[in-house]
Parts: sequence; C-alpha cells; structure tokens
Amino acid sequence: MAKKEQQPDVVKTKQEWILSAAYLEAERFEVAGALFMAADNEQLSEGQVKNRLTKYKGGV
Repeated sequence: MAKKEQQPDVVKTKQEWILSAAYLEAERFEVAGALFMAADNEQLSEGQVKNRLTKYKGGV
C-alpha cells in the first residue's frame, strides 16, 4: 500500500490569509475575526488558521 504524502502546510501572514479567505471557504471578515489576536507580521500555517477559523465559527 502506498503512503499518502502529506503536503507541507502553507504559511502566510495574517493579511495574506485575510485576502485568501475564499481559499479557506470563508468570508474575509470571518478570517479577520479568527486571526484578531495574531500579530500583523506573524507567520501562520494553514492548519493554525483553519483551527482558529473553526473555533471562531463556533465549532469545537
């Protein structure tokens, strides 16, 4: 059985994630709200952003 290769997480700044909201299937204001406490120049991985976005939207 072949192993499924994991692609490395995409890393972007807070502003870049807000502009990439459609990629996350979210609205810009939702991404901005989820990343409110992050510093403007902080590098965030896709996994971190998705986790924060899920919590922001009321998920567990």
